Amino acid sequence: MPVIDRSFDTVSNENFNGQNLSGPNDFSKFVSSAIGDVQFKGTILQNADFQAASLTNVDFSPFNSVSADLTGAKFNLTTMSNVNFTQANMVGANIFKATATGINLSGANLSGANLQEVNFTDAVAVGANLSGADASLAVLKGIDLTSATLVDTIFNLADLSGEPGENSKFNNANATNAKFIDAKLKNADFTGATLTGADFESADIESIKFSGTNATGADFTLTNFTDAFLENSIFDLVNLSGAALTDTSPLTQNVAANLSFRGAIMTGFRTEDVVITGSNFSPYVNANGTAIQTDLTRAILSDTDLDGADLRGAIIVDLIAENLQLVGANLNTFVSPNSTSYRTDLSGAELVRGNLTNATAIGAKMTGINLGFGLLNGANLTGGVELNNAFLENTEIFGTNLTGANLSGANLKLTQGNGSTLLVAANLTAADLTEASLNNAILTGATLSGASLEKADLDGANLTGATLSGINFVDGSAVGANFTNANLSNANFTKVDLTNADFTGATATNAIALYVGTSGADILTGAGDNDNIFGNDGADTLNGEGGNDYLDGGAGNDRLLGGDGEDRLVGRAGNDTLNGEGGADRLIFSSGFGADTVNDFRNGADKIDLISFGISFSNLSISVGGGNSIITATAFGAGNSITVAGVTDLTAADFLFV
Repeated sequence: MPVIDRSFDTVSNENFNGQNLSGPNDFSKFVSSAIGDVQFKGTILQNADFQAASLTNVDFSPFNSVSADLTGAKFNLTTMSNVNFTQANMVGANIFKATATGINLSGANLSGANLQEVNFTDAVAVGANLSGADASLAVLKGIDLTSATLVDTIFNLADLSGEPGENSKFNNANATNAKFIDAKLKNADFTGATLTGADFESADIESIKFSGTNATGADFTLTNFTDAFLENSIFDLVNLSGAALTDTSPLTQNVAANLSFRGAIMTGFRTEDVVITGSNFSPYVNANGTAIQTDLTRAILSDTDLDGADLRGAIIVDLIAENLQLVGANLNTFVSPNSTSYRTDLSGAELVRGNLTNATAIGAKMTGINLGFGLLNGANLTGGVELNNAFLENTEIFGTNLTGANLSGANLKLTQGNGSTLLVAANLTAADLTEASLNNAILTGATLSGASLEKADLDGANLTGATLSGINFVDGSAVGANFTNANLSNANFTKVDLTNADFTGATATNAIALYVGTSGADILTGAGDNDNIFGNDGADTLNGEGGNDYLDGGAGNDRLLGGDGEDRLVGRAGNDTLNGEGGADRLIFSSGFGADTVNDFRNGADKIDLISFGISFSNLSISVGGGNSIITATAFGAGNSITVAGVTDLTAADFLFV
């Protein structure tokens, strides 16, 4: 059949199936026609003109497996209802400002077509090819583009939104380099889609769904992911600068999101109430082995869950992230295949109340980080991690490994640790540990020069070989602590409880309220304040003078003189002489103390402390001879006895057992 012209005509109940309505240099015209119940199955209508026509119940589907050919056809300004374009060839078609309901474009080839400002609500375009098509400002609400080819398609300012329970579908679509700038994509479903290089700048993607989606290199600048569902998707090399992600979680609750943001630009990225656990923010490795770091500089991640995330080598400078969850996260240095190292950088980050329990940050840079009230329990912060000038006030470091860490100038006020806290060889120069609780912590070889430990609790801590010169330990406690070979020069130990501490080999030159002897026979005299005097090895003479002093003879046959004040005297090994002198004194004995003599004992004032033996008065054997009382007990062991000179009326009231 030749070219026809049915413009301004009513075309009804006609059948053009399989016909060729195109000429070599001409085309059929249906301008402003009213076309109803007409079949164009498999019809050749190249460059046909349907401008401003009305099409109702029109069928352009294949005829005998041959698709309708509408290449270059014009449907601009048409109104369509229940029109079927299944598998039609509409390459380069002009459908500008067309309106349609019930349209089916499944399998149609619309590559290069003009779909600007069309209104195709609830259109079905499963498997359609819109490569290079321009659908700017189009209204395509609820459209189904499942498995469609959308390479280089332009959807700028288009409305592609769905409704709750009725998503716009882009499942398994290929939208490589497609443009969705300022598009409305609320409730759109991109499950399994390829969005490599796509541009979503400033798009509205509320309640969007990305599951198994590949968005490598996509641009999400200034987008808002509100109430989105994200899981198992790739966002490598994407641009998320200034983008917002709020109230977002995986589709499946309690399952890791497993998103990949390798090499992404996320400067100024904002999240709130987001779950993206198990996600990867490590560098993107190029084919030549070089790497592109993920950049989260000045990002804001409030109440965000990044448990188990891989943040190796990420740039996270000046991050603001209160209540950030990083349990088990990996913040180690990243080493690329070409052996280049990329340190994770959290310098200046604000992580107040952050949870880094069991996280690893080997070699990380955290200069000036704020982890106040945070949790670092069980974390591994070794490898020369930089925490200088960090704010760790009220932070928990139970079981934290900070071996070799740089904490110089850091604020660790009220920080809490335990016997599994490792600060071996850590640099705590000028750090503030006021009221910190580090019971039994390991600080061997650590440097604390000039640090403030006022009211700190270091009971049982191991500071062997540590440098504590110039520290302020006023009102602190280090009961049973080990200061073997430590440097305590110019340190202030005023009113510090050093009961049973070990200062063997320690140096305390010009220390305040602390005097430490050598391995020889020393004479050590306090300053009249509340002094701590340790004789160490040798036959020493310790004189407390005034004040409530603590005198520890150490090994050797020592002579301890409490002087005025309520003193505590510990002879330790050797046959020592303990003279409490003035004040209500406490004479302390522990295993292997030797054959000691107590002079100037006053009933009702002085006390003999046997708490370490776990016995009672009934377990003592007290004999009197020569005006003296001699105390022995099975618990003391052979060769250990206490002679109380000039006293023959000892009672249970003169002892401390509990």
